[in-house]
Amino acid sequence: MNTTPPMGDEARERAALRDAKRYLASYREGVLAFDGQQIPVKFVSDHTDGRLVISAPVAVFFAHEHVLWVPEETLDSMQLLVSAEEVSESGATDRWQAYHGDPEHVRWAACWIDSVRLGAWVFDGDALAGANPLAGVEPTVLREVNTDRDALRRMCEAKLGMTVESPLCVGLVPEGLHVRARFGVVLVAFDEPVETEEGVGGALAALKKRH
Repeated sequence: MNTTPPMGDEARERAALRDAKRYLASYREGVLAFDGQQIPVKFVSDHTDGRLVISAPVAVFFAHEHVLWVPEETLDSMQLLVSAEEVSESGATDRWQAYHGDPEHVRWAACWIDSVRLGAWVFDGDALAGANPLAGVEPTVLREVNTDRDALRRMCEAKLGMTVESPLCVGLVPEGLHVRARFGVVLVAFDEPVETEEGVGGALAALKKRH
């Protein structure tokens, strides 16, 4: 007999929001729809405010409505209503190139998340976007993780159930490690989201123990 008490509305919403954050962190590419056009895009999150940074064609900046489907346009995909503005090269665009390599377009766009839909849930964009609390420790963690690529490969296999050849850890977010593989960027997720250096240490120890 199931003795677990049913969740209230607030608890369900917190759980749904947490799932949405992990979903978005799990993908670093999608399809951007605007003015009847659709283009594949790759993105990263700006450490300072959570805006999604993309390499974009100039037509993006003349459109008034932008919808980003993650990872593709399907009924069960995440749908983000975003506002795009052109930005100059910065640490965020350097981060994009660390994740994805050479950009396809010469312009950069930063996309504010206005609202998010995933399944039956709709959230205000501010609920998913925000500064990365782990930005300050990211360089140290990346150096540590990338010193042992075999261990990183085993972590990918244990967590993702797939072999990732020549993995490179390129990012750290509360939900886990972003690892660049030949086929794209994947999330090696922590068991629980973390927001402190101590939390990262414990999460990494758990990942290493698992493999």
